[in-house]
Amino acid sequence: MLGRNVRLIHTISRLCKDLPPLESTLGKFRFEKDVVSIKELAKLSEGTIVNVNGWIDKKPVKVGKKLVFCTLRDVGGNKIQLVDSELLLKRANVEDAVQVRGSVMPKRQASNGDGDGFEIKLTSVTTLNPSNKKPSELQDFKSEGIYPPELRFLQLRLPKYQNLLKKRHEITKSVRRCLGGYGFTEIETPILFKSTPEGAREFLVPTRKAAEDKKPTFYALPQSPQQYKQLLMASGVHRYFQLARCFRDEDLRADRQPEFTQIDMEMAFADGEDVMKVVEALVTATWNRFSSNGDLLTLDNRGKLVSAKEHSIRRMSYQQAMTEYGIDKPDLRAPDLRIRDLSEFKAFGYTNKDFPVFEVLVLKKAFDPKSDGHNEWSFLSDPDNYNTRVPIVVPIKHDLDETSWFEKFLPITAFENPKLITKFLNLKKGDIVCGSTRQHARHLFENPTPMGRLRQLVLQNPVGKELYQQTTKDVASWVTDFPLFSPVEIHSAKKLAYPQYEKDIITSTHHPFTMVRHSDYQNLKEKPLQCLGQHYDLVVSGVEIGGGSTRIHDPALQDFIFKEILNINNAHELFGHLLNAFEMGTPPHAGFAIGFDRMCAMLCGSESIRDVIAFPKSITGSDLVVGSPTTVTQDVLKTYNIDYAKTQ
Repeated sequence: MLGRNVRLIHTISRLCKDLPPLESTLGKFRFEKDVVSIKELAKLSEGTIVNVNGWIDKKPVKVGKKLVFCTLRDVGGNKIQLVDSELLLKRANVEDAVQVRGSVMPKRQASNGDGDGFEIKLTSVTTLNPSNKKPSELQDFKSEGIYPPELRFLQLRLPKYQNLLKKRHEITKSVRRCLGGYGFTEIETPILFKSTPEGAREFLVPTRKAAEDKKPTFYALPQSPQQYKQLLMASGVHRYFQLARCFRDEDLRADRQPEFTQIDMEMAFADGEDVMKVVEALVTATWNRFSSNGDLLTLDNRGKLVSAKEHSIRRMSYQQAMTEYGIDKPDLRAPDLRIRDLSEFKAFGYTNKDFPVFEVLVLKKAFDPKSDGHNEWSFLSDPDNYNTRVPIVVPIKHDLDETSWFEKFLPITAFENPKLITKFLNLKKGDIVCGSTRQHARHLFENPTPMGRLRQLVLQNPVGKELYQQTTKDVASWVTDFPLFSPVEIHSAKKLAYPQYEKDIITSTHHPFTMVRHSDYQNLKEKPLQCLGQHYDLVVSGVEIGGGSTRIHDPALQDFIFKEILNINNAHELFGHLLNAFEMGTPPHAGFAIGFDRMCAMLCGSESIRDVIAFPKSITGSDLVVGSPTTVTQDVLKTYNIDYAKTQ
């Protein structure tokens, strides 16, 4: 016992010995509260004494025996020249947190600092926390605006990222005001949920409570508040929304994160038409106020670009989107760049009976026939750019190519009257004709099709944008009438020419709570893959901003879909809470969810949602700032009734 006391006293003694010096430490906690921002200096008289908080933005430069110039960056990201004739900054480091005091003076022409016509002649500098040498060593990263991800907090200090976070905040406030004006109530739903099949993989949270059979029990983080918001409709909430945190354990891309935010909403005694009306008003108003690209556009009935403020957002069916643009989220900034189905000319694919449709996309005046400009489009034939087969790409380089182009497609397509097709396409030297096969429009599940992917590649290319985009503003459209169910694709280690599907297994295209289109109701029993659902997506410039649907509120129909179509054997165990609520007078309801991070990125003119998230995960799903995820010791795992897998 005595030995323990001795060790304790020794430890306390060591801590006291290492205690930082009193004055220098407490000095970091003493600062003036009467401060101004750099923007406010323009309102002040020359010679006014001010205090300004901020960081040393650039290394101080000694320009005379007792004259130092330095740049201060304040909390708003604005910068100003500091003039130091007392050598107060001689030991300052880049990114020191400081409070400076001095007099406001007009900027001298000879100075080389930043500012807006003013500078501060220093009388004192309080270093509230000095920085180490690391920020000075990263000046090249700072000038490019890209720091190593583990130093995200330094990147966020840059004015660009400060402005992005502030803009996201303003968008948030605007969304709340708008939905409040439509009578919505903001309600938070639980983060700890239960594991249910909704499409993506879930994140599981172990608990210390064991089941009756001694097996471990888990919460699941919600992929969306879908089931809770339907329960709110059963609870008498008329219109609900929240800025909801959602979690999906899936592969990451520029527009995906394992945790993200969505504007989630649901309306009782409503259908899809009611929801689409509110969403359209919300998105249009938000876009027109905040977008760096200007007002939102859409297409009129003639396919011409018009303002979404003055015209309803264009609606197109899933089938139309897939057959004309090859994808269910078409980029309509190039509305005339359409894919052509050549079935009416008796041209059919013959290499796979399930992919009989032959379609082409003609890139008009894509290159100068007097040069080798067609080689600039070689990326369209790169297999790495496609999930399955690669379209055939034929440049029209010579007069002969204008009439013999179809010969390049004979390995995949049979032509009954190529001359008639040639006349229809009206090919000229400098054009490029691209073609591939796809499924029939009545059961088109490959998404995107090879031609849809090719169209994406064209519009991602700077030359393609210049040639075929008609506007740099964003263009919106609704996509409706999706297949209610889809076949389950077989994932293969090797690339297949055509997608293959599991036999007699189908899944919900979006989620199992979507109502079937009324005219397809009778097909649910024998032909579920032919059923269309009451689902609707809002697409802006080739990006799905959000989606929603009219829900099933009839318990018998919902139970039928769980058990008879989706073969969920334990439906009552997984979804009994919903079915029970539906049996007690739940009203008709419909809803929507907007990918808030994605929308903010687009409004800010960024290609990645990482730019508008304070601490995004890396491409591997790690948080490199704090070092998560981490392992947990076996002793800790045992308290949750789980153990490490035994290694062989």
